[in-house]
Amino acid sequence: MLAAPRLFDAHLHPERLRDVDLETLRFFGVQRALVLAHFLEEPSVAALRAQFAALRSEQLPRLERAGITGMLALGVHPRSLPRRGLQAVLDVLPSAFDSRRPAEEEAVVEQLHLARRLRVPVLVHTPERDKERHTRRLLTLLREHGPRPDRVLVDHVSARTLPLVLGCGHYAGLTVQLGALKAERAVALVARLGSERLVFNSDGGDRSGDLLALPRAVHRLQEADLSARVVHRVAWANACTFLGVGAD
Repeated sequence: MLAAPRLFDAHLHPERLRDVDLETLRFFGVQRALVLAHFLEEPSVAALRAQFAALRSEQLPRLERAGITGMLALGVHPRSLPRRGLQAVLDVLPSAFDSRRPAEEEAVVEQLHLARRLRVPVLVHTPERDKERHTRRLLTLLREHGPRPDRVLVDHVSARTLPLVLGCGHYAGLTVQLGALKAERAVALVARLGSERLVFNSDGGDRSGDLLALPRAVHRLQEADLSARVVHRVAWANACTFLGVGAD
């Protein structure tokens, strides 16, 4: 029988999961998770601050009670920009935006500058629609304004955008979930490209789907006769390295 590897879910929204769901994830091997701020339908300064506070004071303790070590990634989703008061959230934006750059890009750039000043790693999303074009633009912004490449994880990559992301030296997030990247496809990508800087995640809680998508995908890796070292890196060690936490 194959031994179940330790799992690091590098993209999780626990606020949309029940306590029993978190316990199930832990039972199936998820030991660490990166918790992300969520898209808000009606963004405001108060709502964004409340979300940040709730993630820190409520969701991280929930994960801890379930036996999962949680880490927090805070930022403003480009589609959750408040009409006014973004500077009150980030406290880093200039008083006036460069009118030549869309507000969404300006927000990304300002957060990249903040990450460089704080010397923290960066996780960025890529959209489902027109993914390749948006990914290319995002990679340009990262090259011009971001931290060094290995301090950036580009999430929700596809088979077409994965080589672009890896070629720039970034980590790449493979979201193994219904409506995202099928587990079989993710396994084939790992088998073809190797495990360097690849990180599996579930995006659990953000969409209806398979709660156990991450454990199932990692099991598929094992069934594909990939080495234990490859499975360990994709399921656990790469996320640890990216976030600067010990893999042991």
